[in-house]
Amino acid sequence: MNRTRIQLLFEYILNAPILIWVLLGFSISYLYFFIYPVFFSSQVMQFFHYVPTIKPIGVDLQWIFDYSRKWITNQNPYAGENIYPPLECVLFSPMLIFNFSTAYQIITFVTLFCYTLTTLILPLSINKRKHISALSMLIFLTGLFSYGLHFEIERGQFNVITIFICFLAIWLYHYHKRYRYLAYFLFIISVQLKIYPFIFIVMFVTDWQDWRNNIKKCFILSITNFLLLFVLGPRNFLNFVKAVIQAQLQHYFWIGNHSISSFLSYILKINSRLLQLAFMALVALCIFLIMLRAYRQKQKGINPYLLLACTIGTLLIPSISHDYKLSLLASPVVFFLSNERFSKRANNPRLHIMFIVLILIFSFAYSSTLFSYTNKPFILFNNFPALVTMLLIVTLLPFILKQTPDMLESEKTETT
Repeated sequence: MNRTRIQLLFEYILNAPILIWVLLGFSISYLYFFIYPVFFSSQVMQFFHYVPTIKPIGVDLQWIFDYSRKWITNQNPYAGENIYPPLECVLFSPMLIFNFSTAYQIITFVTLFCYTLTTLILPLSINKRKHISALSMLIFLTGLFSYGLHFEIERGQFNVITIFICFLAIWLYHYHKRYRYLAYFLFIISVQLKIYPFIFIVMFVTDWQDWRNNIKKCFILSITNFLLLFVLGPRNFLNFVKAVIQAQLQHYFWIGNHSISSFLSYILKINSRLLQLAFMALVALCIFLIMLRAYRQKQKGINPYLLLACTIGTLLIPSISHDYKLSLLASPVVFFLSNERFSKRANNPRLHIMFIVLILIFSFAYSSTLFSYTNKPFILFNNFPALVTMLLIVTLLPFILKQTPDMLESEKTETT
């Protein structure tokens, strides 16, 4: 009798909704990275200066204002430390009609608006649901109060705005065919704001078997983005290239830079170019394996594994990748955890247990990025290990999930 009860309890635990395991992972991070350092680490409650603030607030936006102002007054916009694409000066120039304080407030509210759309509305539309799930609301609210988003706002950065434009382009491309040229335009704009959205070019694939048209499409988008780097003339293009190379050589490494090169050089004290290339190859391999699986199964629509893997790639590969870019994770994590594939069980109990363990580890790794390095112990205070862990799990999970005929058919159906 007792054995039967134990078996029933075990089955109940194994069949618990995914929300339970995600909450457990979040709870572990909350206890370890908030409750313990704030209340248990000393005889008095600790108030950490969790965002490395700079006076005046919005310093990155102030620099962008200066670059646009130099372009309008026929000065060299790359005279300072400008590493943004040339078109960025043009796109931000209309903001000069406002004083800086007003412009900063506008960018802040637009950032919060775009964060809401990418984290709640787009996943809701992509997953074809009528109501926002508890899991989506959990990630939305925790991200709203996260260290990464607050860091983004403090600097006056526009990563959230850029990724919204990029994800909107991907959504339009897959689900609204009549607006595909608009989707291409928005994708190009996102790349011209921040170079790293270019990695999402692999998301503009509807038929993985049609490799000729896919190569043609990627080639045209690549050439268009490259030619737009000359929008301010050949001289400013060369200035942009020099600025980027100089930024790469300066090795701006610190605890809040979660890139591959920063983690190896600053945290591990290993200056090995070969090891950096090995980690970059690992990121590329993970993305390739997800693409290969999509090709073999002839998947259609937006691939949640590929979307999240590319997002993590944008965080790890650039040598300068500050923690304010962590605010980009919320939307692809919502889409990843709430996709219908997770409602299917693995082929056998052992694989299902492995699935639960991986979801638990993934949830802990993601939720750990919500807290500042000031609350974390050595090694973990840099977000590189958490991001690599998430990437490996995202790559492995598709291979242990049960693939039923209905599921395979749904993956091949493209929403029009």
